[in-house]
Amino acid sequence: MKQPRILFLNHSAVLGGGELCLLDLAEAYQESSEVLLLSDGELTEKLCKIGIKVQVLPASESVLSIRATSNWKSLQAVSALWELAGKVSAIARSFQLIHANSQKAFIIAALARLRGSPPVIWHLRDILTADHFSWINCRVAVTLANYFACQVIVNSQATGKAFVELGGNSALVNVVYDGISPHRFQQPLNLDNLRNELGIGNAPLVGIFSRLSYWKGQHILLEALRKLTGVHVLMVGDALFGETEYVAKLKALSDLPELAGRVHWLGFRHDIPSLMQACDVIVNPSTAPEPFGRTIIEAQFAGTPIIAAANGGAIELIEDGYNGYLFPPGNVEALTRIIQTLLRDRALSSQIAKQGAIQAQQKFSLTQSLNNFNAVLEKVLT
Repeated sequence: MKQPRILFLNHSAVLGGGELCLLDLAEAYQESSEVLLLSDGELTEKLCKIGIKVQVLPASESVLSIRATSNWKSLQAVSALWELAGKVSAIARSFQLIHANSQKAFIIAALARLRGSPPVIWHLRDILTADHFSWINCRVAVTLANYFACQVIVNSQATGKAFVELGGNSALVNVVYDGISPHRFQQPLNLDNLRNELGIGNAPLVGIFSRLSYWKGQHILLEALRKLTGVHVLMVGDALFGETEYVAKLKALSDLPELAGRVHWLGFRHDIPSLMQACDVIVNPSTAPEPFGRTIIEAQFAGTPIIAAANGGAIELIEDGYNGYLFPPGNVEALTRIIQTLLRDRALSSQIAKQGAIQAQQKFSLTQSLNNFNAVLEKVLT
């Protein structure tokens, strides 16, 4: 099929997991497509750097300040949303379809559809539950999807199940797992030099790669680390949405005498593959269900054993004890035991990592993901 003209729409220019996936999609379709962002930032720079056409249509503060957990604020912004949808519709009319990469982007795209824009695909990357979203936001998004989305792409079965349980039309749902380019993990590295630069040396090293947020569970790993003498942790990521109170809690925890000097705060980094390969174990300890779990797949591509909380998309990515380990969400004792096992039994650790890498190559390569994405496009355009 000839490359379709797609307008990729995203409300944020912050580089989160969804935005990293958008970069891959936009690059694959860059000959015929463009990206429209509703705010400026690092994503804009990344897109321009790889030659992708991008426009920034700044949304009003009343739109950008809507939060997932807000109720009445969402309704109060209807006028601003409608005005913005008109502008999006005018831009979108020269394209064959709109790909809405976030919930906020989809609501705007659905309203734009009312104003004459082309068909809309919603790429749903969140589990729509009360853990993260207000009832009003969920109901509005699902209702608009049933009426105005021609397809809903979900990044896991767990994400699709939550959408349907809220009343979403199951006939719209297509599971397309996010893909990772393996080439990023195949560069020659001197891991000893990297560890020395980080101040780790030969110490056992556990990594956690995520924005700092309570539900991401960094505190669970730090509590486990208190029981793991001599083990260091790489804390890669930072708060994206002003969660300063939680960050302060993590900092206070890391300053305890039994943890002092063993927690390495790296903030946002662009050398994720190298850092993952430098770790002995990677942990994804989310206390609420992960819609997908990009870190899990990246760890497998890096050849590093992964431990994840047994919820959401993680259950679809990990076969416990075969290509990774699962533990009950929030269970510090269980997490501690698994880390100890992997650090002590290097043969087991190597085997787990090997099986994880095989699965990642077979099921979660970028090529496989793009093939599945293209199959959804064919449903819409043929």
